[in-house]
Amino acid sequence: ARQVETLLSGEADANDTYLEIHAGAGGTESQDWASMLLRMYTRWAERRRFKVEVLEVHDGEEAGIKSATVLIKG
Repeated sequence: ARQVETLLSGEADANDTYLEIHAGAGGTESQDWASMLLRMYTRWAERRRFKVEVLEVHDGEEAGIKSATVLIKG
């Protein structure tokens, strides 16, 4: 926990941020991985009491997501 606090102690680190995730080449596996990343980052932020707002999600054809945009506040 102390390492995270040290890493996030810069001048601009108190600002909100947009997170964009895009599946790369690789079809279904890439889209599934993008979905896992979205879930991982969302859970990480929520555990640290950041407010997470999913602004946009484009679902994959079979599984996962093609892309997502998230606003993280706090």
